[in-house]
Amino acid sequence: MIHVPGSTHGGIGQVLRVAFPLIMASSGHAIRLFSDRVMLARYSQEAIAAAMPAGLTCFCLMCFFLGTAGYAGTFVAQYAGADQKERTGLAVWQGIYIALAGGIVVGLSTPAARMIFEWMGHGEGVIEQQIIYFESLARLSFAPILLAALNSFWSGRGKTAVVMLIEVTCSAANIILNYMLIFGHWGCPELGILGAGLATGLSTILGLAIAMALFFSAGNRKRFGTFPHRTLDLPLLRRLLHFGSPNGVQFALDLMAFNLFVILLGRLGTVELEAANMAFAINGMVYLPMIGLGMTVSILVGQGIGGRHLDEARRAVRSALILALLCNAAVGLGMLVFPRTLLVLFARPGDPSQLQALETAIVYMRYITAYLVFDGFCIVFSHAIRGAGDTRFAMRASLAISWGTLVLPTFIAHYAGASDHVFWAILVCHVLIASTVFLARYRAGNWMSMQVIEEVPTAELEILADRGI
Repeated sequence: MIHVPGSTHGGIGQVLRVAFPLIMASSGHAIRLFSDRVMLARYSQEAIAAAMPAGLTCFCLMCFFLGTAGYAGTFVAQYAGADQKERTGLAVWQGIYIALAGGIVVGLSTPAARMIFEWMGHGEGVIEQQIIYFESLARLSFAPILLAALNSFWSGRGKTAVVMLIEVTCSAANIILNYMLIFGHWGCPELGILGAGLATGLSTILGLAIAMALFFSAGNRKRFGTFPHRTLDLPLLRRLLHFGSPNGVQFALDLMAFNLFVILLGRLGTVELEAANMAFAINGMVYLPMIGLGMTVSILVGQGIGGRHLDEARRAVRSALILALLCNAAVGLGMLVFPRTLLVLFARPGDPSQLQALETAIVYMRYITAYLVFDGFCIVFSHAIRGAGDTRFAMRASLAISWGTLVLPTFIAHYAGASDHVFWAILVCHVLIASTVFLARYRAGNWMSMQVIEEVPTAELEILADRGI
């Protein structure tokens, strides 16, 4: 485990040290999405209405590969906890192979774009914008999937400052490229939503280049085996697929369910779709940083499992939960008290037709505040059990919860002609149920007897004991 002077293993001090860079990295991703939505909202109603469904659809296709390749971080964490540092680089390589396959699969999905978005039925102008945005993201999707695999090398070992620096660089580049390519500034052509998609892809490629240079540095090659003579290890790849693919499936199912919710809500009208884009963009500014805290939980639980320090793993979960609840409560209060201040960034000057969407977004933000605290429970406890290797339960639970308590009721509400308030009530109930299920699983304690890496031989355990590990 990572030692923080003056702090207890698994205490709030240690969790903050590991989590802060990951929260900043996730915040960088949130800022990227937020800047996309703000600039597209100022560009046109069709662009902002198209951004979220199209972006989520592409992300849904990437999710399996992101979740599986990125799960290499749990292997890295447990290898680090078991003092098998020479295996960490090889574990990341298996994630790289999965990421390369994912980039090919998602990149080849573009011919299906028109069929997908015509089925969504969001209006002809919005559909054309959705196709453009989806295709630009899909063709460059190899970059974020590969970056997720490479980032697992640092996040799994708790060296999260590197992940933060890479993500902050990507975010800064994305904002600049958005300004240049969406509106046609600094001699660039005005590309609108295509510019937003290109900015996202190109900025991620920059981050990928930095990550590759660091991963293959001489020190990492020597100490962690980041460029071994044989990069493909079939037994290790099978283990990563065994434990990581349920994580990828869960990630994909969760996001697919949420995407269907947005699609069906958007069928109520362009106003509702634009309002949801704005409300969820603001929600993303707290949700994505909380994912950084969830990743910290997975890291510290993984290291605790690998090093057989279960008490420290449990303490880390409690510390993270306190931080998540405090943060979500504060943000929820801000969304209730200052909604117009937050939404003013999305306003299109001189466009009175947007007023209804802005007022509707305020109502939607109230629903978001109703589930924020429960969302904190869900993020912390679901990441805790996955960090130990309890990914198959997480996958089965997500299938039952996401499709049984969100997708199915939303489809029923849609075909019954229900109002948008019914849709949002369904979402709040869904988050409450999910948080209850993952809390119950964590308290059951199954995760404490799990491990994703190979068993360490008894002789090696005695050596580790002599070292005080």
